[in-house]
Amino acid sequence: MQPRSSLKTQVDRCLHSPQVEFAIVMLILLSVLLVVVELGIDLSSTDYATIQTVDGLITGIFVVELCSRYLVARNKRRFFRHYWFDIIAVLPFYRIVHVLRVLRILRLLRVGILLNRNLNRVASVRAASLSVQLGVLSFIGLTILTGAISIYLFERSHNEDFASFKDAVWWSFFTLVSAEPIGGDPKTDAGRLVTLLVMIGGLTIFAVFTGVVSAIMVQRLKTAMEVKYLELDELRDHIVICGWNRSAHLLIEELQADPGLRHSPIVVVAEFAEFPDHELRRIDRSQLYLSSGDYTMIDVLESVGIHYATRAILLADSLHPRSDQDRDARTVLAALTIEKLNPNIYTCAQLLDRKNDVQLRVAGVEDVIIADELASHLIATSARNQGTANLLSELLTVQVGNQFYQINLPEDWIGITFWEAAHHLKTRFDGILVAVERRNEKQRDTIVNPPKDYPLLAGDRLTIIARQLPALK
Repeated sequence: MQPRSSLKTQVDRCLHSPQVEFAIVMLILLSVLLVVVELGIDLSSTDYATIQTVDGLITGIFVVELCSRYLVARNKRRFFRHYWFDIIAVLPFYRIVHVLRVLRILRLLRVGILLNRNLNRVASVRAASLSVQLGVLSFIGLTILTGAISIYLFERSHNEDFASFKDAVWWSFFTLVSAEPIGGDPKTDAGRLVTLLVMIGGLTIFAVFTGVVSAIMVQRLKTAMEVKYLELDELRDHIVICGWNRSAHLLIEELQADPGLRHSPIVVVAEFAEFPDHELRRIDRSQLYLSSGDYTMIDVLESVGIHYATRAILLADSLHPRSDQDRDARTVLAALTIEKLNPNIYTCAQLLDRKNDVQLRVAGVEDVIIADELASHLIATSARNQGTANLLSELLTVQVGNQFYQINLPEDWIGITFWEAAHHLKTRFDGILVAVERRNEKQRDTIVNPPKDYPLLAGDRLTIIARQLPALK
């Protein structure tokens, strides 16, 4: 299925791409640097005017970025809750009240958020510990800079101890570390308030550092997994799994073993009374998000970003005692809701009774798996052929040997026969062509092992057996 992305969707994906987020981090750091440099320059100099021009340009970029995020945001209230710091930072009133320029330093909070999010994408093994260290360093830097700028602006006209910004930085650092004013005593009420806040920041950092060390020690001694509670609003192109049963952890392991899906976030939403720590001990935790809720409800599905997910998997939920008919009814209801909220999503549903297949097909669910029926077929096939169990086990997992892959028919293969395509695949990629999928008026027909002279048409998808996904152009 090829989703048709609107301009709004394309802008949203661009704003949340790693490249754009890295550029935002660089611009924020440059903006903070300009604030620091600006303090040591005479207001009438040409350098000050240049800095003001560059700062205005950067602020303009942030305004465009925030306006774009507002336009693509589905929940406007959530947008203001997440970006109110950034909105305050780009407002021009700090040019009138000079001391309010310190508000631009608050953008460093967003730097920590963006770096942590992208760290999970590229460094899954050590992401948790690195994120904590990065968060502590960001808080220290924010406190030192905010304290230094504030005390310098408030005290420079009244106190020789803060005659230069360099002195203010050292004062802020030592006051933070020692939790008492070192290097100068403020004389203004505003300066004393800044001193108090820096000292409280120092005590807070000490408490955080103690907590981090304790958490690391506990984590090393703890065998159960600590599932992350993270904001899901920023996830894009993720997989949503609705429901939980005893085979769910095997499904997640299989998805994470696929090279093409290894870095895709997976969100599991179900009515958890407690999270299944023991079952998830072999799972890559950096890309796993668990959410407790009723996945048949619209607000729950929206909270896990169903609008931006690329795949939805519906399991026959077994967390609560229900009849097979009730479990299938919940699956059908969730599928109808998901397809309504995101018509472009690929949906695969597990049913317990074949009779409920009709409702899912009408809803637009692409694939329906009848678990018991499929297991019975596999057992019968193995019994009839006496020894095909190992063959089927290999083909149905990406962790060993050959697997099934589906690929779009290349344009230069349109019009050739099934046999010619099979020859190309075996010769070039050592793959075996086994079936052709063709869409006819919103219905998919799969032709397994068609005649050798069967013509291939535009829009066909080929099902092959290979050791890895062929790189067709």
